[in-house]
Amino acid sequence: MSTHTQAERARFDGRVAEQREGRHAQALLNEALEAGAGEAEVVAQGSETIAVRFEGEELKLSSADSGSALGLRVFDDKRMGFSSTNQVGPDARQRAAMGALGLARCSPQDAANVLPVHVAVTREVDACDDQLSALGVADIVALARDLVARTLAIDPRLRLDSSEVSLRRGAGAVHSSAGVAASASSTSLSLSLFGMAVDAEDVGGFDYWGGHALNLEAFEGLATESITRFSDAALGNLGAQSSESYTGPVLFSPSAFMDVFVQPLVAAASAIAVQRGRSSLKGKLGQTIATSEFNLLDDPTDRRLMGLGAFDREGTPTQPFKIIQDGVLQAYLYNGYAAAVDGVLSTGHAAGGARSVPGLGAHGLSVAPGDGGSAKDMLGHLDRGLLVGRFSGSVDPASGDFSGVAKSGRWVEAGEIVRPVRETLFGGNLFDLLPQILRLSSEAEGVMGAAFSPWAMVDGVAVTAG
Repeated sequence: MSTHTQAERARFDGRVAEQREGRHAQALLNEALEAGAGEAEVVAQGSETIAVRFEGEELKLSSADSGSALGLRVFDDKRMGFSSTNQVGPDARQRAAMGALGLARCSPQDAANVLPVHVAVTREVDACDDQLSALGVADIVALARDLVARTLAIDPRLRLDSSEVSLRRGAGAVHSSAGVAASASSTSLSLSLFGMAVDAEDVGGFDYWGGHALNLEAFEGLATESITRFSDAALGNLGAQSSESYTGPVLFSPSAFMDVFVQPLVAAASAIAVQRGRSSLKGKLGQTIATSEFNLLDDPTDRRLMGLGAFDREGTPTQPFKIIQDGVLQAYLYNGYAAAVDGVLSTGHAAGGARSVPGLGAHGLSVAPGDGGSAKDMLGHLDRGLLVGRFSGSVDPASGDFSGVAKSGRWVEAGEIVRPVRETLFGGNLFDLLPQILRLSSEAEGVMGAAFSPWAMVDGVAVTAG
């Protein structure tokens, strides 16, 4: 099945696309100010995507589409209104401006409803690749077909439920009445693998892997890594048996460690969560909250991660940002609104796109490695217990309580994996357990193109056999 609107796309030119989005943003900004907005901010985004999906060995969908979006935020007497449109013509701009102003005049006043203080963006990021700029549908189909063939050639027991390769090229601009006029463009390839292994009557648990790359060379490395990780996990899930119940050390893969500990910790470090009493980190700046080996950085300069960029959703410059250093909480994350509440400057953590008001979040998280050696060495340090490959469950960032199931779990004896385990429950409180991180591996691994993390062994986790 094919839904592409044209067989191939013309070469993408990032600079031209940035200029186009900048014109769209400025035109809507002018419209809003002329209509009476006290302050206004516009985010313009344009993108084109080619996506190819296989089910098993069969091509099920190839699509090529493009689109634009404009998001307008206005402030009128400390009242905020927001509107968005996927059209860029004069009539659409007028409707967006009047709609946002109409909503603002019906909204409650809030002293923090102001644009963030303008700080000039001085760092440039070149995230456009010449080869990716020229690829078309046939190229992406070929990459996807090769991905499927290489994966299934590993072992006849492997089954792919779905796999996908996508190319995205786009540009965006942020313009505001505070003086912001920032733009950026990028090209990237992403892939995903999802499936399992089947051996006669034994059906292993599902697993998945994927990520993104900024050029073809990096994509080749990503494909090789993803095929290896997916096939190893899926084949390793065959023959699952029961685990054992205990409370003690558990070894978390980089992916599971991010899901259970790091992402919820960052959510708790959101200044908005702190201000609204939804964070256990309130009042803990400068205090030790984790083992001294734990260091957490948000790094929008890391070209390996999807969060690469020179500015945030509000046009505020971004930079490497220490959240935890030597186990000590260094800072909260601020966007413009949260900064206005506390009377400080934004830390460049406004998140989101043109279709909503700014949120708050990190860009590219990296947990520094420790001195625990390789992943195999970490098994030796664990000696006996549960290895969690993936996490399926829930974490409450406010309280830190978590509970869920260990996916792609393994039981370890005498420092060696002895069997895969059926879905085993585990739980605890991340804030209580951060000081009980016993070891971190000596190398950090990429997690789905979004973060880097080492393997982590954490004591005091409650495990219930499945």
